[in-house]
Amino acid sequence: MSSTLVIDKYLVSLDSSPAEADEIAKNIAKDIESDKIRLIAFIESLGKYLTDEDIGIRVKALRCVAAVLSNLPAGKLNSRQIAMLSEFLCDRLEDEECLNDAGSGLLALCKMDYISTSSIKSIADAIFAKVDTRKHNQATRYVVYQVTDEIINHHIPVLKSMNDSTLNGFTRLIGGEKDPRNLMLIFSMMKVIIENLQIDAAKESLFDAAFCYFPITFRPPPDDPYGITSDDLKLKLRACIAASALFADYSFPSLIEKLTSSSINVKRDTLLTIIECIDNYDGLTVEKHCEEIYNSVKFEVLHEGEEDIPDLVCKLLKTLTSTISIGMARKVITDSGLDKFLTASVNECHPQITNLESRQAKPAARLLAAIAEGSFAAYDKIAETTLRSIFSLVDLKSTATIAQQKTALEILILFIESSGNLYGWKTGPMSEMSSGNGLLVHKDALFELFCRAFVSTPKEEVSFRLLALQGLVKLALLHGFLDASELGMVAQYLDDVVLTDINESLCTSALSSLKELGRVNPDIILNTVFPSFLSQLPDPEISDLAPSQTHRKHYRIILSFLADLCINKAIYEILTVRLLNKLARVAKEGENVVYAQSILTAILLVIQRKLTESDWDFRFFFMTLTPRLISMTFTASVDRDKPQSRIMCHSSVVSVTAKIVNLLVRSASVEDQSEFAEQICKLYITNEPSALIQESDRARIVSARTPLDKEFRADGLVEIFTAGVAGLRIETPFPYPDVFSLASDLIPVALAKHNIPDRLALARLIALLVNKWMSKDDEQKFTDSAIESLKTQVTSSHAIVERASSLELLAWIGKSLIFKGNRRAFEIVDLVIQLLRDNSFGRYASKACGILIADDEIVNKINFVAVRLLAKQQYFSYCVQRIVDGFNSSTDTELRRNHLVALSNILQHMPGKIVIPHLPTFLPLLLLSLAVSDAQVKLATIETITATISEAKDLMAEHLSTILPRVLDSALDMASNPPSVRIAALNCLAMLPQSLPEEVVQPFRTEVIRKLSVVLDDPRRAVRKAAVDCRQTYFAMDR
Repeated sequence: MSSTLVIDKYLVSLDSSPAEADEIAKNIAKDIESDKIRLIAFIESLGKYLTDEDIGIRVKALRCVAAVLSNLPAGKLNSRQIAMLSEFLCDRLEDEECLNDAGSGLLALCKMDYISTSSIKSIADAIFAKVDTRKHNQATRYVVYQVTDEIINHHIPVLKSMNDSTLNGFTRLIGGEKDPRNLMLIFSMMKVIIENLQIDAAKESLFDAAFCYFPITFRPPPDDPYGITSDDLKLKLRACIAASALFADYSFPSLIEKLTSSSINVKRDTLLTIIECIDNYDGLTVEKHCEEIYNSVKFEVLHEGEEDIPDLVCKLLKTLTSTISIGMARKVITDSGLDKFLTASVNECHPQITNLESRQAKPAARLLAAIAEGSFAAYDKIAETTLRSIFSLVDLKSTATIAQQKTALEILILFIESSGNLYGWKTGPMSEMSSGNGLLVHKDALFELFCRAFVSTPKEEVSFRLLALQGLVKLALLHGFLDASELGMVAQYLDDVVLTDINESLCTSALSSLKELGRVNPDIILNTVFPSFLSQLPDPEISDLAPSQTHRKHYRIILSFLADLCINKAIYEILTVRLLNKLARVAKEGENVVYAQSILTAILLVIQRKLTESDWDFRFFFMTLTPRLISMTFTASVDRDKPQSRIMCHSSVVSVTAKIVNLLVRSASVEDQSEFAEQICKLYITNEPSALIQESDRARIVSARTPLDKEFRADGLVEIFTAGVAGLRIETPFPYPDVFSLASDLIPVALAKHNIPDRLALARLIALLVNKWMSKDDEQKFTDSAIESLKTQVTSSHAIVERASSLELLAWIGKSLIFKGNRRAFEIVDLVIQLLRDNSFGRYASKACGILIADDEIVNKINFVAVRLLAKQQYFSYCVQRIVDGFNSSTDTELRRNHLVALSNILQHMPGKIVIPHLPTFLPLLLLSLAVSDAQVKLATIETITATISEAKDLMAEHLSTILPRVLDSALDMASNPPSVRIAALNCLAMLPQSLPEEVVQPFRTEVIRKLSVVLDDPRRAVRKAAVDCRQTYFAMDR
């Protein structure tokens, strides 16, 4: 096809199919690139269209040129061709309708590799001389700015050679622009021009061109396609204003004037801009404006301005001091600008600081502290002048009141913080000048003052003592400030507060401070804090408490404090060892089960808190704790006649031990898990010597029966085994080769167990084996044998207790199969739903409905159990209609109750998105459940209603006359409903006005408000608070 025909096709396609036109332009560009079409021939073919009297045809022809040029490789055209085309396109800039396309063509040319300096100059001259952007729309202006931006960013030397014409042309080009997208480009270009061209002669016009946009008040529309925010524009404009010190005579007066605005946003933007200007301008320039800047902003601090404005002023003053301090390392040069500035500010603030009763004492100190933070020289001069005056006001002979002393401490803390920010904190990088901290000359006075304030003040003065502690901690955190003995004193003060003080806020603050000190100096925790805390724990070997121990805090609180202080590897390793030793002594004594449980809970708490941290050693815990705890528990279970058996085999202690083992195993590597699995199977299954038992006890343990033997009566061991196995990954091979036989053999063991924790642990163990390690063939065999056997036992005439045990175990196996997606599970579900119609046994079946799908702490995804994505949804869809049908077909009250409880047990484990589609089906049952006496059923029902209100508004509104009174009764009835139900009911009532149309809820408003007044006297604080919040929601309906 000839080039003329191709061009004709392009021109036609522009209107009918722009995408096809783009493809044609790309093909033309490819032909030019491969020399199938000569560029001159292409232009000649377009000639008649480019000069046509019809403006529409001219625009289309020029768009074709621009599209082809945009698709050409950057290295295709030589400088002569580019010059010819640029001259042609520059001529078209005066054709207003063609400007967009001419600009697009010039943009493509400016990106070419071989464009000459003369061509760039011609293009720049043409744009500056011929384009009047005010006449064009945003899109066209944007193209022009893109061309200009390309020249400015990649050909700045050319613009430097035409300095004056560039500055004049640029300011004329951008005048009057308001579009955010275009302004982003303009501000970027302006900054480059300011930084690279000689702007002395045009500085005022350039500044005016930028500052006319200050302050930015732009708010992006909700559907803004460009994503430009007000902050984006502010940052770009701020960079322009701060780009050259030549603007200082215009920027500072103009910005200071803007500070008088009543708008917080304008003040904030102005202060941030002044800060950037100070930061970018040179010291001599800033020094000239130092006084006027200080005088214009100081009142925002002295009179405690709004929101974050005082903070920004302090940052500004710090930056100001830093900029004018350049060249003065430690000593202020006499009569320098810095000297005059410091003298003036100190003379103004010092009288207010030394008047401790003045409301402006602290703001004045804050002002000076911010200035001092700007440089070492400034800090030294201000600290020397100010701090001695404070010390003299509150020395040992002082009669200053507590309020005056408190103000003095607050002032001193400001200067300590300023010192830390300047010279460096232990928690951050060290300053090169930290050894010459200007506070060091006042160290003894400071330390003595804060120590005296803490020790000598009555304990009732909580806020004052808290302030003294804060000051001591900040001194301790300064680089190279306090020595080891002084740090020990601070730690001891904090210890005393944590261990003896009854004020919660003071205790919490002290504990937080200890953690902060421990991060920078772990030896403080190890050498000072741990001995103090551990000495406060009861020692089972000492029967009578020493006099100093009679008022100590409960050991649970101290153990929680110790867990809090585990902030690094060295600390938690030592704490773990010490707590294990303490546990061994408590177990040996054999009396205090709660104490042993609390010790283990503290260890568990440390592990749980460290789970999210990447820089700690889980393997230490795994290798240290796991064998030690298993050995202690296993040995105690075998030695039933010894005191430690009463401790380590107690169900509450075993429960925490199992949680620790599970947490550690699932966090271990596959290699460590494999070794653990082998050793624990030796211990529990094959009865071989295991590395998990201390070597001295292995022979004695092997001689005992294995714990999975149904004749073995040592309680608690199975729970540990199940917890350990649960933590194994699926890819970790189970060391016992015949999982099918093991699971099958465990069924009679589980049914024979009368100990509930052991029976539950065995049920979970069987479910885990089926889900994680049983092959498809073995799973099929297991379901054929085990399910049928258990179903027979459930439906037999055996005693109800035996049938219930079989049903519970069957439900756990069904749970494993449901999670795995095995359809045989629904044979179990069918049986369970059928048993709901059994008068004597239905209540056990209703419980089994929940077991089948309940979230479990062991059989779950966290423990690598295979759970299909739609398992819950599939189970719920299968059950809900059958339960509703069973309810509707029953007339017996007990049978109906069974179905209601079953539905409730399922609902409490279902997310709202699964429940909502089926809500119309079972809502009548849900409403009837509110009348059931079972608290758990009520709680699940109310929580389901609360979770679905907002998603099923029409349905809830339709039944509101039934729902609201019953939920309200649940909130009122203290005799039948525990606090959890009453709070859930109040939360549900509060959701109704927020989720349903006001006209639907309005008829009930008065009754709810009136009846809930009774709940305001509920004995539980949480219930009273929920009632207040709920009533407020109904009161607000009239507003």
